[in-house]
Amino acid sequence: MPPSRSGPEGRTKRRRRVYACDSCYRKKIKCDGTLPRCDWCYHHSIPCTYTRNQEVASLGSPNAQEQERRDTPSTPASDTSFSLQKGSGYNSTPEIFYTPPGPQPLAPQGFGTDICFAGQSLGNICGFNGLPFFSPGGLKWIRERTGDDGSLDSYSSGAPHVWPPTETRDEHESRERVELPNKKVIRQHLEAYQISIHGQLFPFLNPPCFEHTIRAAYDEELSDLSPSVKCARGCIFGFMAMASYLTVPPREDAIMSADKYAREVQDLLPDISREPVNLDGLQAVIMLCFCCTALSGDVFKMELLLSWAVRYIFHLKGNLYPTIAKGDHAHAKLHVRNLFWICFIQDKFFGLRTGLNPLFDPMNCELTLPGGEHGHCDPRSFHPSHQQKPSAFITLIRLSIVQSEIYRGLYSCPALRQSDAELLGTIRRLDSALEEWWSSVPVFTDDIHNDPTMADLLFKMQYHYCMAAIHQTSSRCTAWVRNQDTRAAGSSLAISIGASRAVLNRFLDTSPQLLGQFVMFCLPELTTSNIHLFSNILTNPLDRASWTDLELMRVTSRHVEDHLWQQAPASFTAQVRLAERFMGDLQRLASCAIVKAQRERGVDRVMGEG
Repeated sequence: MPPSRSGPEGRTKRRRRVYACDSCYRKKIKCDGTLPRCDWCYHHSIPCTYTRNQEVASLGSPNAQEQERRDTPSTPASDTSFSLQKGSGYNSTPEIFYTPPGPQPLAPQGFGTDICFAGQSLGNICGFNGLPFFSPGGLKWIRERTGDDGSLDSYSSGAPHVWPPTETRDEHESRERVELPNKKVIRQHLEAYQISIHGQLFPFLNPPCFEHTIRAAYDEELSDLSPSVKCARGCIFGFMAMASYLTVPPREDAIMSADKYAREVQDLLPDISREPVNLDGLQAVIMLCFCCTALSGDVFKMELLLSWAVRYIFHLKGNLYPTIAKGDHAHAKLHVRNLFWICFIQDKFFGLRTGLNPLFDPMNCELTLPGGEHGHCDPRSFHPSHQQKPSAFITLIRLSIVQSEIYRGLYSCPALRQSDAELLGTIRRLDSALEEWWSSVPVFTDDIHNDPTMADLLFKMQYHYCMAAIHQTSSRCTAWVRNQDTRAAGSSLAISIGASRAVLNRFLDTSPQLLGQFVMFCLPELTTSNIHLFSNILTNPLDRASWTDLELMRVTSRHVEDHLWQQAPASFTAQVRLAERFMGDLQRLASCAIVKAQRERGVDRVMGEG
């Protein structure tokens, strides 16, 4: 018998080196031996040990660079992640964290979920409780930099905020059903919503179409546009739930009405799902999804509602530009197209915030903007309603198209396999696309609308947020993983940090008295920007800007609390309080990192003098 088969040590070494890598050997599957990684290791994003005993190629070769880049993915390590230390030839390389093979917990992936900073994958942001789910490797790095024993561990297991609030069977059966509001009240809310900035940004309703909805819900007068009483009632309840906190000053009775109306829509969802696809059902689902986005951090419910709305959009052909906009239902066709764009906007915002795969594939959608031109139309040429200022809607559409390109170019599966040169080229291209969009954004402040400042602040904040989303991916570069000072990657990462500072500074420009509800739509951006500054402080605790960034984080946290009005919804209040507590922990840990680094530098100086 050959020596290699008589001893376990020799047998293991020879057979595993020649026939399979470690992972395929343990799984008892055939290893194809493809370099630099076999098929199993490549599709599970784990390091392949097939060539572990061979001489490592030069670091400057393209194959070695590609293998090193693939072995340090932007995808966050999950709660079952483990660390893999490089060999002795890479002692200066920061520790890299990988996901083991096998079934993994469901976790979002992308900018909103993965904070990869200078080679450190910190984990998920905006999990089911709306806050980060840090990987064990990221938490270990934080403990090493701060000396803390792990005060961030609790954020990975928080329960989601459910909205509308859950109720028991007895509560459901004994609950008094909400009656449809007076028609006059509905029309007043509709008029107020149409002239508000929310109506300019999200034209959920079309007045002529909505008249058919009112007749179907109140008088059971059905039509082609409103063929179902249940769907019409759901549409009206959904609009009242949204308008209760967007078109009136925050009052306790209005907020309670929002919860009640939303619960009525939720109770009608089974009936809506049994009806043929129609406009009223689509509007009800979209508006309930919008309410859920603003008032709770229940990512799973938002995703389900948005998925439902997207399928309705495809059934109603809203993904296609209406070539014939004449006839009896021309306004309905144009309105379905508006609803497509609203869903598209929510999908791209949602994807960039959470990292979840987008629901709309641009290849299956005509991205012709309202007005008939592809991305370069005059906003004044489109008037979905006589009260709407269309430039805000078109500007938001163009932003969502840029966000779609950001996700596809930097956070999709093919994007994670780019080489350093390809990655930096994509960053430059997307940076130019974002600047082109920003140069086309008009100023919305005028004497006609009472709250145009919100649109200006929203677009400014989203500009800086997308800038950070683009440039923070430079931390995937091999130069950062090896802790080298490469000018191109370093400058891009510095742009990301500067953009995160700008997001927080733009939020500080908001007035809680005038824009008390603004924080409803920007908590994920604020959380992500705080983590960027926190990561920068931990990476460079002795930098002169660290204390300045820490103070900016503290001021932002206090400003968030100022935006929380007394009668805010309970689920939203809980979400804000959780975000405040998390930001407070980041501030405390950042302070610990600075003090620890200063203390260690003092010890080094004393030892050097001795």
